[in-house]
Amino acid sequence: MRLITDILETLYPTCCPGCGRVVDPNVQWCEACLRKIWNPRLLNSSFTDHLSGCYTCCDYAGAIRDCIIQIKYGRRRSRKRVFAPLLSRFPWWDRMGECGLVIPIPLSFQKKKWRGYNQVDLMFAAWMKEAGYDYKPDALVRIRSAHTQSLLSRKERFQNIKGVFHIARSMDVKGKTILVVDDIYTTGATMEAAAHELMRAGAKKVMGMTIASGAS
Repeated sequence: MRLITDILETLYPTCCPGCGRVVDPNVQWCEACLRKIWNPRLLNSSFTDHLSGCYTCCDYAGAIRDCIIQIKYGRRRSRKRVFAPLLSRFPWWDRMGECGLVIPIPLSFQKKKWRGYNQVDLMFAAWMKEAGYDYKPDALVRIRSAHTQSLLSRKERFQNIKGVFHIARSMDVKGKTILVVDDIYTTGATMEAAAHELMRAGAKKVMGMTIASGAS
């Protein structure tokens, strides 16, 4: 099996998504390109009432922006490989130790049917499970579609996404600290809507985590 893997890596080497240089498949990124996007931080959550805080790994720019767009709109499922090394590199997982559940932001039925997958699952599921987190992909349900958030102002985003999520009937979140994960954090409207529903269902605390953000 190892021989087959070595042959495949020789014929089809892993290349950095930023510059195309051949890189270690366990790392996926060259150091130069990673430095351009890597900016782990706790985002400003002053606009959210139910979300206790949200962390991100990278700036939403350059190669990471391209990778997210490709996996979301270009159906490039193979791009999922570039995200796990970023999660492994994130420095503050100890702050998430209290999180009993990890829940991804769900897509609408129409978007998931068109895309064939929820890109957030591809980015987070395998890594979270391997790290020992209780990952629940179906805990939140999107009960209605919303207008595309990228075209709206901050105020419009919060209004647009209000009330779109519902807790799955089989899910019990009472008294639990929950980590909600998504691909991008812009204004926090989507995370806040999810946190509001989770807190309404009895969650103790809701934190957030994204791959990238253009926010400070």
